[in-house]
Amino acid sequence: MASHSHHHHRHDQTSPVITPDPPVDPTPPTDPTTPPTDPTPPTSSAPAFSDLGLTFNDATRALVGGLWQNVVEEGGQGLGSVFKYTADLTAVQTGLQAEIAAGQFTGDTLTHVNTILADITTALSAATASVNGGGDFGSVAAAEAALRTSHLDILNIVNNDANLATLATQDGAAGFLAAPVGLAAGVTAATAPHANLAEIGVIFNDVASQILGGVNADNAATISNDVNAIITDMQALMTANPLLFGGLTGVHAEAVVRQLQLENIYIAEAGINPDAGRASNDNILDIIDIVQGDTNLANMANQGGVSGFTPFGDALNPTPKYLDNDAQTNFWANFIAQSNSLGQQAIAAVTAHDAAATAQVIADLHTFQTDATNFDAAQGGIFEARFDNELLGDTSTLGAEVTKMIEGLQTGNAALVAAAAEQMHANSADVGGNNIPVTGGTYNPDGLTVAEVLSTAGTPAAVAAAAPAAAAPTPAAPDPVAKALATADAGTHDVAPAAVEVHDSAVNDGAHHFHHMWG
Repeated sequence: MASHSHHHHRHDQTSPVITPDPPVDPTPPTDPTTPPTDPTPPTSSAPAFSDLGLTFNDATRALVGGLWQNVVEEGGQGLGSVFKYTADLTAVQTGLQAEIAAGQFTGDTLTHVNTILADITTALSAATASVNGGGDFGSVAAAEAALRTSHLDILNIVNNDANLATLATQDGAAGFLAAPVGLAAGVTAATAPHANLAEIGVIFNDVASQILGGVNADNAATISNDVNAIITDMQALMTANPLLFGGLTGVHAEAVVRQLQLENIYIAEAGINPDAGRASNDNILDIIDIVQGDTNLANMANQGGVSGFTPFGDALNPTPKYLDNDAQTNFWANFIAQSNSLGQQAIAAVTAHDAAATAQVIADLHTFQTDATNFDAAQGGIFEARFDNELLGDTSTLGAEVTKMIEGLQTGNAALVAAAAEQMHANSADVGGNNIPVTGGTYNPDGLTVAEVLSTAGTPAAVAAAAPAAAAPTPAAPDPVAKALATADAGTHDVAPAAVEVHDSAVNDGAHHFHHMWG
């Protein structure tokens, strides 16, 4: 229950107060007989305040779920978000110092900017301490609390100073975008309103606020209580309002519930699994993308003057694509091909009212989900952290789409089967787009066989050496779901919105999806 009123902090480690040099008359004495010349406008190397704000937004995204750090690099993913965060804050620090030196701020605004610099100093120290046992802060919990407090204080200062707020949004920018606001003081998940998706989304905003900087012994119970309340409330809302959650919207809402269940795993792993912060970051940002990327869910999450599932600012750069090894390349090729072919088979079975074919597809779906879950879990590390929310069985998008597809098959709801097939295609296309085959190139998201999926991948070195002349690229197959949708039972009235590609927060980070999209 973080309230975000404007406040300043005293810090043990502070930046020196910077006062701009007094202005100096730049005009030298001139000969009165010399005709005047047009003055050259002075130039400044100071960056725009709004640009610094976009860099700060990038840092805010990195704090979701907590910073992480690894000793060994994996799949081209770098050694940790702590380095991204400290680089962003250092860039903002340097830029603000240049703006002060250029005389950009005066009066109270200058005082506020100097307070921001002090907060940045604290945040930089706390960020490093949060992934190194707590350092001088005494514990990881204390370091993460200081990190969150100083970071949010900077946002509060900017958004409560009229001059800074104007500069931050100059030319349509959204610099220093406020983080989602948590529940009011004294309000808990148990006592918060939860009559609709917007009110439930405010409880989610509390998760997004509380989890900034990381999960630790001091906040884990609050975050977990929030998550469990959202799961219960969303399930009740979906059951009570089936018409609001039909078709693809229902598949997306189910995915949100499953990923919230997954979040509980990461909460329990905080401080134990070094990649739990990375996984939580991807998961939280992806949930927001799912809601905001589905028109129906987005409208329900913003009603009556209440806004839930509030987005964070955009990432500066896409999350690097994961560089797959041989086994991972094989896995993704199979995953994409089976996602597409099973979707087509399910649509054909339900349209034909073929009981035997329906039973076979259901059995194959169960096997498909089990195999994908087992492979994901076996990879561990950053691979699992990035792709759990798409692959990890019941607690993933895969689990939601398979469950909904089976529901549609068992009830003869062709529109629901088609919606689930559309989501299976979107999910596999998303994860495929966030990975690079071991041979380079890309995965063909529309392939129905492994060979088709790998038709756009690079050529293995040995084969390339034997055949230097590049073969003509294989044209992409038509979208298998689009073809299959045309055969769905036109008699149903379960209308689904366009598919939402739930990406790796990476691309939200760069990956994901909607503004990325996930990272």
